[in-house]
Amino acid sequence: MTDCDLCGRGIPTVIPVRVNPPLLKFAYPEGVWKGLCETCLDSAQKTYLTVDNEEISCRRGKCSLCGKKGKVFPVELQIPSFSKGIVKKDAPVCSNCLKAVDETYVRYKRKQINENECIHGHEHVHEH
Repeated sequence: MTDCDLCGRGIPTVIPVRVNPPLLKFAYPEGVWKGLCETCLDSAQKTYLTVDNEEISCRRGKCSLCGKKGKVFPVELQIPSFSKGIVKKDAPVCSNCLKAVDETYVRYKRKQINENECIHGHEHVHEH
């Protein structure tokens, strides 16, 4: 079991997102991996799309994924709670991490589509 780096939900596998923490840029110049659950990935990607259309305003703070201080955007989290069910909370995420989330989201959904095609047997081409 592993935990989502945004909401803390314990799940068997997380979706890896590469982020670039400013404090670790010399030790890890290619970035480090953060794991997100599918719910947080979807929510962060939705925030990225609204930021792209400038429907959402930024504020100053510290990014929950990379730790960079500066402009951040609120990503709505659904944190599981035994007493209250699901608690909604906003996590600040910077634009660089949102872009990385979007790239991961596209890759993840493309992989899911390819796996579904394999299950249904549509991936093979018949030679004539």
